[in-house]
Amino acid sequence: MFKNIRIVLVETSHSGNIGSAARAMKTMGLNELYLVSPKCIDEQSIALAAGADDIVINAHVVDNLELAIADCTLVVGTSARLRHLQNTLLDPRQCAEKSLEHQGKVAIVFGRERIGLTNDELLRCHYHLNIPANPDYSSLNLAMAVQLVCYELRMRGLELQSIRPISTIEHAHPTVQEMEYFFSRTEDLYKRIGFVQNQAVIRKIRRLYQRVNIEKNELNILLGMLKAVENKLKD
Repeated sequence: MFKNIRIVLVETSHSGNIGSAARAMKTMGLNELYLVSPKCIDEQSIALAAGADDIVINAHVVDNLELAIADCTLVVGTSARLRHLQNTLLDPRQCAEKSLEHQGKVAIVFGRERIGLTNDELLRCHYHLNIPANPDYSSLNLAMAVQLVCYELRMRGLELQSIRPISTIEHAHPTVQEMEYFFSRTEDLYKRIGFVQNQAVIRKIRRLYQRVNIEKNELNILLGMLKAVENKLKD
């Protein structure tokens, strides 16, 4: 049910949180964990996994977020910041719906215990997940947040199974790596023709394309357009 969904923890400070998050995942049926530059993985991680130590042991440890999401076609990043993310916000139930209906690899990304995800990391996400906790006391620890999201994934998955088998047909959506290549070429070209003067415009362009969630054949058309303009500039 969840073979295309991975949980990504970024720069986790407390090793026990890795084990607790793994336990939260396994109780709901998820097993693919990516760890981005964790401070350490030790006996505390295994102890708090409480039977989910296989998820900790088999976790993919990578140096940066880009490597953790490079082959994904949908990325959801958690954030407590709301003001500049209104157009892309999801609650856990909406996140579960989009993740299970998306036919490609999905990453759900959780940030550092103290400061969460950086603005640059949030910019790499198609959607942003916010847990609507009590505004007077919204302090959720990392494992609690993972548990809530995994629970909603399981409930949505069970609901879909009762309606129809979850399709395994791959729809052609570009990976994060392919989109980063497109964004890099777009930025370079727009700067060459004088259209872009600052990074604020680039960030808005990036958000626009991520919100549209374009398909791979559409991306190929856009890359062809960029190539045509580049050829004209050479002429």
